[in-house]
Amino acid sequence: MKKQTFIQGTSILIGASLITRVLGFVYRIAITRLIGAEGLGLFQMVFPFLTLILTIVSAGMGVAISKLVAESTVRGDRRRIRRILTIGHGITLSLAVIASVLLVFFGHLLARTVFTDPRAYYPFITLIPLVAIIAVSSVLRGYFQGLQIMSTPSVAAIVETLIRIIGVWVIAALSLARGLEFAAAAVSAGMILGELAGCLYMIWVYRRRSRVSMLDLPPCTAEPEPWTATLRAMLQIAMPVTLSRFIGSIAYAIEPVLVTRSLLAAGATAGIATRLYGEYSGMAIPLLVFPTVFTYSMAVQLVPSISEAVASGNKNTVTRRLVQSFRATALVGFPTSLILLQFATPLCQAIYNQPQVGQLLAIMAPCGFLLYLQGPLSGILQGVNKAGIVMRNSLIGSGVKLVVIYFLARDPQIGVAGVAWSLTIAVTLTTLLHIGSVHRLLGFYVDTRDTAKILALTLIMGIAMKFAWEALSPVMHLTAALTTVISGGIALYIFMLLMTRTITSHTLTRIPGVGRVLARAARLVPFAR
Repeated sequence: MKKQTFIQGTSILIGASLITRVLGFVYRIAITRLIGAEGLGLFQMVFPFLTLILTIVSAGMGVAISKLVAESTVRGDRRRIRRILTIGHGITLSLAVIASVLLVFFGHLLARTVFTDPRAYYPFITLIPLVAIIAVSSVLRGYFQGLQIMSTPSVAAIVETLIRIIGVWVIAALSLARGLEFAAAAVSAGMILGELAGCLYMIWVYRRRSRVSMLDLPPCTAEPEPWTATLRAMLQIAMPVTLSRFIGSIAYAIEPVLVTRSLLAAGATAGIATRLYGEYSGMAIPLLVFPTVFTYSMAVQLVPSISEAVASGNKNTVTRRLVQSFRATALVGFPTSLILLQFATPLCQAIYNQPQVGQLLAIMAPCGFLLYLQGPLSGILQGVNKAGIVMRNSLIGSGVKLVVIYFLARDPQIGVAGVAWSLTIAVTLTTLLHIGSVHRLLGFYVDTRDTAKILALTLIMGIAMKFAWEALSPVMHLTAALTTVISGGIALYIFMLLMTRTITSHTLTRIPGVGRVLARAARLVPFAR
């Protein structure tokens, strides 16, 4: 299979991520209406703990394999690529077997001591088969990303999402009559079916078109690397990544326990605490992180791209990728943060029929741009082999978040809003630390004039949407008015970007598949070229 350029790979990932996120929203809306905030809260209560286990099992192999495969393709070292895959599978599958056995034996104990609601045992125990599947998927995904063939993991993600939606909907509908705990377990079962489908697709593509023996590589002149050297290189990358994710996963696993116990201390019942956490983590957070489909895609592509540039000694490429990442994040992050802030309550009313969730979204929306910038900055730091710095910054942010939750969520006057404030504070701190780290290592170059222009156009868009909403909301159905206003605001924003030449038709031509069509349409805009 042919290697894709940075922009092609990023565009493919963005397209696939948009499809999966839209499908994910459809799925989440349907599940929320089917099992309610309390049922969703039961699933969200156990999923962070399993994420912690998955972090240990995957052992940072995805990033390590992506980086080392990218370096090995530059050198044409086919033997090293095979060794990387063998070591990666050996480590992740061994850890998966150990973790699965321990979870089966200690599942009841964890349900009684860790989770505040004993019904959480059912979705928890159902998720255990997911561990081995994701162990294999993480290695294959890292392999394709290292080759910069982003289409395969992208299609796998779409397959996984489609199968998960169908599986969850069918199994949850059949299980609901037995109780919310069984309906929540159905969400877990649907995830297993989806992940298995995505994994099998990647295995099929690997065996048919992307085996190591089929790769088109330059001649290798380097001496064969010993197994110990390859293992050491993988662990040097994987360990900081694993520790960073482990810290984040610990905080993620502690969070539902800390939040629900804090809400209980504030006077809420167990059922209400579960529901409130479901509103925060299952409704407000998905809306906030939706724009990360763009920046996460860049982060994934940045690791192998920068690793390849470093291996080739091309420092200018590293700097160029940094500038491109910040600019792309600003183009997406500024308007989406404003939309989420401006229409927080109507969005939650239209999507979830839960307008009270808008209060939480409005608290977190202003930090949206900084949240979206985190992914690309982490990718850059990992690409220059500074994953340890990402770990340190994440540790500080996660620690601050838990402390803020403890002090604010216990206050009856603040309650679950304190959880939203904790995320806002932690995201701001972590991103600023990442910016400082990148600045010390590479310099942090930002085109202030271009950034100011994007910010000004975002504000104009916001003012136009404000007047449009005031005119349309009294005379139109909520969903229709919201769709019209937001669609019109985004169209106006894109029109102004083209008219002010902030983006050009030449830029659009570089998008694979639809680039030429978009460029022809862009040339119709006055002053655009």
